[in-house]
Amino acid sequence: MEKETILTIPPFIPKYDSEKKYGYEGKKGENLEKLLYETSHGYCMYCYSKIDIDSKKIGHLEHSVEKKHITKLKECTPNIGLACPKCNLSFKKIGDTIDIFTDSQKEKFVEHICDQEKCNKECKEYRDLKKIYLKRRNIILQPLGLKINKKQYLIQYNLLKLEFEPSSAIDYSEKQKTFIKNHIDKFNLNDSEYRTKELLKFCEDVINGDIYLRRKKYNNYIVDIFMDKIEGMNQNNRLKFCKLIYIIGKMRRII
Repeated sequence: MEKETILTIPPFIPKYDSEKKYGYEGKKGENLEKLLYETSHGYCMYCYSKIDIDSKKIGHLEHSVEKKHITKLKECTPNIGLACPKCNLSFKKIGDTIDIFTDSQKEKFVEHICDQEKCNKECKEYRDLKKIYLKRRNIILQPLGLKINKKQYLIQYNLLKLEFEPSSAIDYSEKQKTFIKNHIDKFNLNDSEYRTKELLKFCEDVINGDIYLRRKKYNNYIVDIFMDKIEGMNQNNRLKFCKLIYIIGKMRRII
């Protein structure tokens, strides 16, 4: 039963083209933005809200490790993700007010010679920097996500609780679970004000007779993931499932 009531959110892994140049500004920024929109399916990599609305792209290229710490990070391709304005300009920056790196750590990264424009993976110097950063900030940095000791840090959406939580498919330690929960809290994924209601809107439409699965119609990625889950169900079972979720939403006063 648990498998049926869990939506696992897959990591956003860009497929960089070795023939293209990527970066933060100009043509290189345009190339990277296009790739990241394809990778994220047009949703924020942090809160999963839609950022491709009515042919208007409102997402921001954002720096995983904030570029203010080291200028060279500005054009570091694996360090650039895609986020909605709220996550990029507000939620993610909260708490990033201290100088995290020592001068020697900064110098080591700056002195490393790399072809940033053609970079398609995290180099050792960047991974070392990221590791230091994550000791101070519990964020599943995007793109590429976070993998420590062969464990990918994943978030799932629990349909019986209508909440985001650490993935139950991976045997995380309590420390790792706390890290993921802190990430969820940072981006207000379960907050009463900011939590998504889009899945309940979809369920209401199904209850009202809409039999079509229109991906990207709703403003949150979890609805598309839910559509993938129920696609193989007959219409009667879809309706029963959606009624259950809708009732839970009313009981939890989400709608």
